[in-house]
Amino acid sequence: MGEAERDRQQHARAEVAFQPAFASRPDVRRNGLIAGASVAVVLVLVAIFIAVKLADGSSASASGPATAGADTAASVTRAIASVPAATLDKVAAGSAYPAPGGIFAGAIKTVRPGVRTLVSSDGKPEGVYVGAEYCPFCAAERWAVAVALSRFGTFSGLRMIHSSSTDVDPSTPTLNFYKSTYRSKYLSFSPTEAQRVDKTPLQPVTARDRSLMATYDAPPYVPSGYNNSFPFVDFGNKYVIDGASYDPALLANLSWGQVAADLSNPSSTVGQAIDATANRITAAICTMTGSKPGDVCTSTAVTSASGSI
Repeated sequence: MGEAERDRQQHARAEVAFQPAFASRPDVRRNGLIAGASVAVVLVLVAIFIAVKLADGSSASASGPATAGADTAASVTRAIASVPAATLDKVAAGSAYPAPGGIFAGAIKTVRPGVRTLVSSDGKPEGVYVGAEYCPFCAAERWAVAVALSRFGTFSGLRMIHSSSTDVDPSTPTLNFYKSTYRSKYLSFSPTEAQRVDKTPLQPVTARDRSLMATYDAPPYVPSGYNNSFPFVDFGNKYVIDGASYDPALLANLSWGQVAADLSNPSSTVGQAIDATANRITAAICTMTGSKPGDVCTSTAVTSASGSI
């Protein structure tokens, strides 16, 4: 087994966030051969012009990161929001990596007992996401986060982008939480996309984001040396995700429309990985909402997945 494949077996192959002010520095990733080791990779960014003809008929701007047109974005958003319950039930908790479409062990971590529930200003339990547009691990995780949250509320304004073409798992197709809106009567969701595809600043990482990451994107939730990594997701201070739950390479060379179609296909390795991750995230969210709504939180998908978080 090569080093690259060993690296893929590590949970939370996360992009390390930039400190102290998220200023640029070399990326650090886990080395699959030596526990606790890291590899510093200096990425040379170049200005590029891209024209992409997508399988679903949308095209990308030639003057910036590849993005989908409004029709494609709307179609993908509908697909995310309408994954059949029967599909999610069939996928359930999914398989463990390295099975095809498998989930990394310990992808969602339980926060130690006794921590106060994170709530928004309107009194709802709150989920927090911190990531970046360039990050391929964020690209993979956003699909599952969006599928799970869509079982509790509604997204609007989602855009479709690709991760960096110069990073590992280049140009991973994904959605973007930047300038999106999420509405739910059960919980609030506060996303931050800290950097653009070219790693220039996009949204400021708030003081609360930093505090949460300093607490839960750090040991014992991640090994020493992997603090403050992208993506970071906090579910009401009850569960956290530090990195990708499944291998972003599964999405290589797919269009947004192809990924969206796979969400409803329980026989697809892409659908299995995203839906199993979404089921586990849904189980985590149900602990925030008091198991509401009941039809979601008592579903086969969630009761099966709850034993895996």
